[in-house]
Amino acid sequence: MTAPDPGTTTRPSRAVVRTAIRRFVVLSVVTLLVLGAGAAWVCHRIARDSALAEAQLRGATLAGTVAAPLVDERVREQDPGAMASLGAVLRRSMEVGSIRHVKLWTPEGRILWSDETPLIGRTYELEPTVGNLVGTDRTVAELSSLDKAENVSERAERELLEVYAGAQDADGNDLVFEAYYSTTEMRAREQEILRAILPVALGGLLLFQVAVMPLAISLARRVERGELQRIRLLRQTVLTTHRERLRIARDLHDGVVQDLAGLRYALPVVAAHVSDAPEAAGARDTLEQAREILGRDVEALRSLLVDIHPPGLEGTAFRDAVEDLAERTRRAGPEVWLDMPERAEWSIDVARVCYRVVQEALRNVATHADAANAWVDVTTVDRQVRVSVADDGRGLPEGVAPEGHVGLRLLATHLEDLGGSLEVAPRPGGGTLLRALVPADLPAGA
Repeated sequence: MTAPDPGTTTRPSRAVVRTAIRRFVVLSVVTLLVLGAGAAWVCHRIARDSALAEAQLRGATLAGTVAAPLVDERVREQDPGAMASLGAVLRRSMEVGSIRHVKLWTPEGRILWSDETPLIGRTYELEPTVGNLVGTDRTVAELSSLDKAENVSERAERELLEVYAGAQDADGNDLVFEAYYSTTEMRAREQEILRAILPVALGGLLLFQVAVMPLAISLARRVERGELQRIRLLRQTVLTTHRERLRIARDLHDGVVQDLAGLRYALPVVAAHVSDAPEAAGARDTLEQAREILGRDVEALRSLLVDIHPPGLEGTAFRDAVEDLAERTRRAGPEVWLDMPERAEWSIDVARVCYRVVQEALRNVATHADAANAWVDVTTVDRQVRVSVADDGRGLPEGVAPEGHVGLRLLATHLEDLGGSLEVAPRPGGGTLLRALVPADLPAGA
């Protein structure tokens, strides 16, 4: 198969730019949502604090100037006339002040007056924060959940602003004024603040993103160009390596191997001219030994040629080539078991890399593992081809990392350059497990 000229590399898809822009847009939307939620929370807090402060002021004013001066001994004794006068004034204040409910408390927790008549005269335990207001002119306010015992008739309203104010009545006796305000004004104020803040915050961010978008696109295109250049360099590198391996294989085959093979076949001719005399026996033995040595060397060189430049690996030839590697390993001792498809569905370039992985792994099994069995598994996982070679040998020597083996280190570097990976680890149950991941879309010539 002729490797393509790297200069004819087609331009990769715009996936890099599209992915970068998509991520930028998604992050922008998420940022806008987070900022919007944060702005809404801030507006809620501002509106709530503002409403509570205003309610405190209104409650203190109503308690000190309206309600407390109307409370005297007659009110304390529940005189109907005094109670009616107090009620008339407080109800008018409720009508114009968005007040939903009012209560007047004694320090002992008895309700002197309430717009909810059934509560008048009842006694409840004052909370510590409320009890601390007795004898002072301070106020406290909060959003009430209306879960107290005296709130039974108010719970249908779900949420109210609750204000407590310390005061003194007309006779100088301490009391606590309580008022409940509607949250309608607070919610309206919250919306008003939100409408004022949110457009500014989100608008500013949108303008910033619009301004940054060209920069993001430019950076994405730079990444794309860098990726294109990396692919071109990779193709050039692997193509050069492939051509160099092919040249070395051709030179060995046409030169040294042919010369040695010819010499091997010439030796019997030379031996035929050697005398049969006993004194020539040494010469004949030497010629026979030389012929055997040359035979072994020629076989070794041919095996090396296959290693340097593997045979055709398309389709079923890949399994045949791996079977040949397994058979060579079996001759060294270990039994080899194969689990792989009958026909390779990946490209010739992927097959070459997978072949080299199996070759290096089985070489180590035969040379170093002292194993009885080895298992080779080649399968496709997602968009990668996974090559696993395991053995039941003695495993990695204590304190020796897989990177210490030159062959494995070179193989790992080659796979990393191609976008794959190599992992060597102890096998569960003993031995060693080598696992390589090879991208299924390798450039031609890898």
